[in-house]
Amino acid sequence: MFKKLAAASIGIVLCFLSVNAFAQKKSDIKIGWGPFPDVPQISQAVDKNLWKEEGLNAQIVPFFSGRASFEALLGGQLDFAIIAEFPAVIGAMQKQEFGILARMSQYQASRIISKNNIGFNSVKDLAGRKIGTTVGTNVHFLLDVELQMAGVKAEVVSVAPPDLLPALVRGDVDAAVMFPSFYAGAKKALGDQYNEVRTPSYSTQFLLVGSGEIIDKYPDTVRGVLSTLLKGEKLIVDDPAESQQAVSRVIGKAIPLAGIVAGWSEHEYKMGLDNELLDLMLKEGQWIRETGKIKNIEPTRQLFRPYFRGEFLKSLAGARVNL
Repeated sequence: MFKKLAAASIGIVLCFLSVNAFAQKKSDIKIGWGPFPDVPQISQAVDKNLWKEEGLNAQIVPFFSGRASFEALLGGQLDFAIIAEFPAVIGAMQKQEFGILARMSQYQASRIISKNNIGFNSVKDLAGRKIGTTVGTNVHFLLDVELQMAGVKAEVVSVAPPDLLPALVRGDVDAAVMFPSFYAGAKKALGDQYNEVRTPSYSTQFLLVGSGEIIDKYPDTVRGVLSTLLKGEKLIVDDPAESQQAVSRVIGKAIPLAGIVAGWSEHEYKMGLDNELLDLMLKEGQWIRETGKIKNIEPTRQLFRPYFRGEFLKSLAGARVNL
């Protein structure tokens, strides 16, 4: 009798372990990502179905802004999302449930755009001018940082993203700080009148974030996604030209291949998590508080650090995590 009970107990334990192990893997996942070339690791994973090697079935849900995909993730509609670092700062200050899994890339060619007839050659030339931007976003943060560094003041005009270029063309504003996805349209619309000044003080960081549920309940799935994207990144390093073609195949007509090629060198495509990102988020958090966008929350390293879930990437590529 004892042997039968023991055998039954072992069977129950094994069954529990089997179910528990199965629960650690979620094969069907949803990733929020827009039709942009900023994260070609995902394009390679989609183009060559690299997910399959990790037993994943990834559905890419299109969003035209990182903020919208982030809201969908917080609302439970997504497992993962690609966002810029600025929404993550706001999410952390609002104590939302998510985790930063990796910085996927950096955009290093932010700029201020104007017509060439206003004499705009440096940020100091913007003193007293009307500058259009989308208030409360990372491009507004960029503008404030640049004006402060130049020691000048300007009139900041709040304009919605799709209205910035028309406002600049009409002359309602003297210059505009817009999202990078609008740069090509600005250059085409302004033609010979196009003028820009690069702003190296700020680089947009594109992050892979995960929902609280996917991180807490399905760690193997998180590692599988990161492993897949690391493989996609290796393909980028090994053959950039083919990777540009892969991006073009995945995002379709949203951006012509020539545009993808032209902007390729303006990005750094390397996954990682480090103190540089943490420092930037802290600086943005302080700016958000100072401008009154979020009150009664003190942005500190201690506030943001728990959102950096570097243990998953570190288990796959330890040298990429420096926190």
